[in-house]
Amino acid sequence: MYRKPLTALTLSLLLIACKKDDVVKPEAPTGPVTRQEINTWILDSMRYFYLWNNGLPALADSQPAAAAFFAGLKDKTDRFSVIYQQDDPSSLPKSMLYSFGITFNVISYPAAPGGAIGVTGLVVPGSGAAILGIKRGDFFTAINGTTLTIANAASLSEEILNSGNAVLGMATINGNTVQKGADIPLTARTIREQPIYKQSIRHINGKTLAYLFYNAFDDYYNANVLSAFKQFKDAGATELILDLRYNAGGSVAGAALLNALIAPGINENSVFAKYSGNNNMGQRTVSYKSALSVPESGGPLAFSGLSSGRLSLQRVFILTGPQTASAAELTINTLKSYMQVVQIGLGTLGKDKAAVIITDMRSPQRIPYTMLPLTYNLANAKGEGGYVNGITPDYRIDELSVLPLSPVGDPGDPLIAKAVSIISGGGREGGYPKTVVQRYFDAQATVADKNMLKIPTAIR
Repeated sequence: MYRKPLTALTLSLLLIACKKDDVVKPEAPTGPVTRQEINTWILDSMRYFYLWNNGLPALADSQPAAAAFFAGLKDKTDRFSVIYQQDDPSSLPKSMLYSFGITFNVISYPAAPGGAIGVTGLVVPGSGAAILGIKRGDFFTAINGTTLTIANAASLSEEILNSGNAVLGMATINGNTVQKGADIPLTARTIREQPIYKQSIRHINGKTLAYLFYNAFDDYYNANVLSAFKQFKDAGATELILDLRYNAGGSVAGAALLNALIAPGINENSVFAKYSGNNNMGQRTVSYKSALSVPESGGPLAFSGLSSGRLSLQRVFILTGPQTASAAELTINTLKSYMQVVQIGLGTLGKDKAAVIITDMRSPQRIPYTMLPLTYNLANAKGEGGYVNGITPDYRIDELSVLPLSPVGDPGDPLIAKAVSIISGGGREGGYPKTVVQRYFDAQATVADKNMLKIPTAIR
């Protein structure tokens, strides 16, 4: 008889609830794996974990392939749940940042040959793009010899990801004249990003201002984050600008770490976040101690070990954009329970939910898929959440309204300049661009869409 395979979280829950001898292992099917078996596994798992499990069918359809069947189960409001095949690289999400080391936007620019222009946002230090001289704020007007237009921006960019090679036709702008520059070839390779691009200290009107550009909640670099905050504390930082404008999220533990280093009046038992799931998953209140105990890589983080870097500020300035998502949004929302958050930039993506990782844990494994279905709604210690349409900034400013883009951390950047004007006692209204520029392609969007906030099974 076929029984539902145990996922990692199912097994975890069983071990908590039962004695070892009480757990009955499921009988593994034999013979070739069929679509019926795969789709039944998908449906059974979704029925237990999925946030919208009440709308699922009673039986699995054996006709569609796994990805199509999974897509058909998703609630119409679900933009983010994903499934992929572990041994099929083509099913894994690709991104410009982690393939080529750059992000960029394509925007309208009437003076350009095709009426559109690419604007480089980030360049990963040490990447091929950086070695070849591409930097933040550079322009290009062609991809693989084809002139950029509003109509072909997305398709040309997708071709880059699918082929693994690209030639960017660089350009310079002088007044209203766009001049063709060099053609720069790029080849995809796996890139590991050091997420701290810039940290600095400035003194403004008797205040010590710390600045941190942080682009991913990657537990591998938690020690770097703590080191940066130790330097801020040693310098006597009284204000902080946290730049998350391209940060697509990552680890729950990483978000808890950053919050603990910033927020005042908390201890290890203070509430970090609240999770609410379906009738099976229930409600969970997570302390800082719990969240820090299960990073995605490395050992547990002790709250007591953070004291050397804890700033305990009364307010924080957070810079955001349309691809600020997941753990970055969780950071913004959870900090609001403990301090004033002044948000500057554009509204965030709106990923107010988290997933669990579901795989077939049997040996040998029969089902070659990994699913990340949305499982929990996220809220802060005050129970506030529901930012499905993004978190709205206090001051709406688009960095693309002032070209060329300033280097990371530059005082001339309009978002940074607005924060500094408030810190220095300048006017809170006016003095910054009101224009919001339409993006016809945003290379960071794929990372933001596919980067799920994953709830570790050990948190309880």
